[in-house]
Amino acid sequence: MMAKTARGIRTVLISACAVLSLAGCGQQASTQVASNEPPPAPAEPAPEPLGDEPTSPPGGSPLIGLPEEEEYGEFVARAEELVNVSTNDIAKSIRLSAISLALGRMVYDRHCASCHGADMKGSAAMHAPDLTDNQWRFSGDDHASGGEIKIPSDVEWTIRYGVRSGHPSARGNESDMLAFDPQYRNDHDIGDYGRVKTVDEAEVEAIAEYVLQLSKQRFDRAKATRGKALFLDNAKGNCGDCHTDEGIGNAALGSTDLTRKEVYLWGSDKASIIESITKGRRGEMPAFDKVLKPEELKAVSVYVFSQATK
Repeated sequence: MMAKTARGIRTVLISACAVLSLAGCGQQASTQVASNEPPPAPAEPAPEPLGDEPTSPPGGSPLIGLPEEEEYGEFVARAEELVNVSTNDIAKSIRLSAISLALGRMVYDRHCASCHGADMKGSAAMHAPDLTDNQWRFSGDDHASGGEIKIPSDVEWTIRYGVRSGHPSARGNESDMLAFDPQYRNDHDIGDYGRVKTVDEAEVEAIAEYVLQLSKQRFDRAKATRGKALFLDNAKGNCGDCHTDEGIGNAALGSTDLTRKEVYLWGSDKASIIESITKGRRGEMPAFDKVLKPEELKAVSVYVFSQATK
């Protein structure tokens, strides 16, 4: 998913194991005293919980659900406070992050888990990417790195406008995986490429063998050698134009890194690769700008960003 992320604040837990270990040592020592020693007094019972412990301890530790009314204030912001703050600044704030991670998880479970999974690992059936890895398919907006470093507002853009959703600001409007068999081309690609067929079935198979080689799977060496030439041939396969000559993908276009089979959204076996080349691919994600409240949109963006690996 993302190359660079910022993690949510972690709760510091005191290990109960050490306490139990010390208690065991004390019990063992007490059995070594002389028989005429009086038995130790029974331990005082632990006090009953008061029942009003704060959901979010001082320091902005992650919330479990939304806090009670009296807990808002110094350490936890109210959800409506998110509306007028940039998503990037929300991720830097203890108070704002605390409510974002709690509300964002609820929004994710309600609107996103059906495609990306409850564990955020993606769904092969829905062709939805893993949101917890370090792969992000579209360029970021970080100026210094040329978009290589991803920031929370990059996630917000994708959630707000979607991917090929029909929204004019959606991701991927400028590109998709071309169908090399003209009968499967959509109107957009017919307008750009017409109905010219540049590779036959044998050549498609050869390109697939080279993709298998790129992704470190078993491949036919002779066919893969021919496939590499087609992959790089601007008049034939021309695959490097989108996937780069090295096959590592182009984040600006959202093209797949072909060297990492685990990020293939439509299958990485030979049959699936041939189908992708033959029929093309045009993944979509709906836009949520009219679905979510402004604070929900920002909260779920911060939450998704926080779950991806660095």
